[in-house]
Amino acid sequence: MKIFPSLASAEPMNLGDSIRRLEGYPYLHLDIEDGNFVPNITFGMKTVRAAASICTAGMDAHLMVTNPEDYLEELAAAGVEAAAFHIEATGYPMRLVNRIHQLGMKAGIALNPCTDYQTVLPYLEQAEYILLMSSEPDRALESFQEHILDKIRQIKRASEGRTDIVVDGGIGSDEYYKVKEAGATGIVMGRTIFRSEHPLSVIESFHEDKGEMICR
Repeated sequence: MKIFPSLASAEPMNLGDSIRRLEGYPYLHLDIEDGNFVPNITFGMKTVRAAASICTAGMDAHLMVTNPEDYLEELAAAGVEAAAFHIEATGYPMRLVNRIHQLGMKAGIALNPCTDYQTVLPYLEQAEYILLMSSEPDRALESFQEHILDKIRQIKRASEGRTDIVVDGGIGSDEYYKVKEAGATGIVMGRTIFRSEHPLSVIESFHEDKGEMICR
């Protein structure tokens, strides 16, 4: 299972150092929060471009924003390879999926924990991945919500395993095992990785503990 380190959990004053400490790892996850769709504000396109200038990993963006379409062209220009928008933020998901593809990126659709999984079923053939929030953003401890496991199973069954499922929020060692068993193909991890002096070792330890090979 792929692990996507979330740069939003790195030390804000040392983002460059945090990126360099992951040198050689193939993934970097960008949580872009606008203070409107969610209460928090992470960073904007200026920071994304700065990160892209030193990052050798494949970057994906999770747009927790009210107007995701406003970000797509600049993300593509910065070299971001995939972008996920929240289905709650648009009345026209296919328009955004098509625009993401036109810009040469993979398209993801994100769901908040309380959103019914059935809302994404019409788009499983078009989107490359579904991003499931497994905790409420900016809530106490951002604890993992167990009901997400059934949502993973339902989407995997509906897509017949053809659509990647990435899970984001409150994931530690126990949750890693649970979401993998349910059928997820990737997870987003933040504080667990970036609060360590040796973030690559943390990532490798998860794979080693589960008998997996880290993807280089």
